Amino acid sequence: MNNRFFFLSLVVALCHYVAVAEESGNSSSSLTLRAVNLGNWLLIEGWMKPSLFDGIPNKDLLDGTQVQFMSTKLQTYLSAEHGGGSIVVANRTTARGWETFRLWRVNETFFNFRVANKQFMGLESEGEGGNNVVANSDSASSSMETFQIVRNDGDPNRVRIRAPNGLFLQATSETKVSADYEGSSWEDSDPSVFKMIILTESTIRGEYQITNGYGPEKAPQIMRV
Repeated sequence: MNNRFFFLSLVVALCHYVAVAEESGNSSSSLTLRAVNLGNWLLIEGWMKPSLFDGIPNKDLLDGTQVQFMSTKLQTYLSAEHGGGSIVVANRTTARGWETFRLWRVNETFFNFRVANKQFMGLESEGEGGNNVVANSDSASSSMETFQIVRNDGDPNRVRIRAPNGLFLQATSETKVSADYEGSSWEDSDPSVFKMIILTESTIRGEYQITNGYGPEKAPQIMRV
C-alpha cells in the first residue's frame, strides 16, 4: 500500500512541475518525462490480471452483471413492465432494456434484481397478492427484494429463481409470474425453469467486485497478491 502512495505522490509532483513550466512559459524545458502504466497499482483493472477473480464462486455473476431470463416453457423473456413500477411479466419474444436485470450481489447465490428504472424486483405484500412478482421497490433494504439463483449442475445457465418466501418463480402465462412453485423438475415444460443470458460486456471487474465476491475475510489476502 505504501508503494501505491509513493507512485501517486510522484505522479502528482510531475503534473505540478509541468503545470508550473507551462505557466512560466518554459514549456520547452530540457527535463525528459517518461510515463509508466500504473494499472493494478492504484486500482484494480480486471483485464490486466483476470486471475484475481478466478477463485470467486459464481465468478460470472459478479456485482453489477446484467442478465436476462427466458422461460423455457413459454419461450419468452421476463420483463419489468414499463421498466419498473409495476408487475413482472413474461411476454417479450426479444430482450431489451425492460427485460434486463442488473444483479446486486448479496453473496454467491443471493441477489437483488435491479430493473431499468432503478427500482428492485420483489413480492407484493400479503394484502395485495403476496406471491405476485413486482418491480416497484425503491430500495433493496429488506429480505423481500432478495432472490436466489439456483443453477443446474449440468448447465449453469439453466436456472430457477427462489423468491424470499422460499418458493420458486414460475411463468404460467405471459402475464402471470408468481412465486408459488414447489417442484424440482428441470424439464423445458416446467414453468419455473429459465435460460439465463449473461451480458458479458456489462461485467464490471474492480476492487468492489473482489471484496464483494470473496468476502471480508478472504478479499484482503487476494488484494495483497
